[in-house]
Amino acid sequence: MDAHNHIGFRHGASQTGEELLQRMDAAGVDRACAFPFVEGVFDNDDVDRARAAAPDRIVPFLAVNPWQREEAVAEVHRRADKGYRGVKMHPTIHGYHLSDLGLVGPVLEAIRERELVVICHGASDLYNAPPEFARICRAYPEVPFLMAHSGTFWSHDQAVEVAAETPNLYLETARVPIFEVASSIRSLGPEKVVWGTDSPFVDYTFEFEKMERAAGSEDARQLVCGGNLARLLGMD
Repeated sequence: MDAHNHIGFRHGASQTGEELLQRMDAAGVDRACAFPFVEGVFDNDDVDRARAAAPDRIVPFLAVNPWQREEAVAEVHRRADKGYRGVKMHPTIHGYHLSDLGLVGPVLEAIRERELVVICHGASDLYNAPPEFARICRAYPEVPFLMAHSGTFWSHDQAVEVAAETPNLYLETARVPIFEVASSIRSLGPEKVVWGTDSPFVDYTFEFEKMERAAGSEDARQLVCGGNLARLLGMD
């Protein structure tokens, strides 16, 4: 199961549910989580339209901007009622520190109440650096957090250190080079790493096939490429 896919349209990129399914089929991937592009004004209804192509294979995630506090909280509840399983956050694009508890707290409280998973942009950017994840994960230990991009490039080692100390933090592999993925798995164990692609911005099949080399064993690959995420989402 792929943890990281964008759906809809934005300047310079687009992906429909049918296009995502074609990429999945070409690589041999069973299921994928999908959420909107988050630049500008985004629409979670894009996920509904994509999901209609294969409701049993596209796992719906919503996106929120915590600056729109009341609407973001209401949207978490609306989408959870419709079967959404997780939430995408992007502090760098939306301009907030992930650890700003006063700002993100109301949204995280709704996420905790609805027992959803968070996938948050986690490249080596100021607003979502590994210490930001450490603080928010401590504040909401019941919420599983996926650090998208595993802190690459400049903060990968720090991301591994933080994940080792933080039970509810997992490193996600989208667009992360093989060396860093393998290092994450060796240092943390395969139970703490989750595979994602960041489609449509990648060679989808390559992102899947690189995991066979990075994981170190077939048992580890099975956990990273679906078993861990299925457990976090409460899916078979």
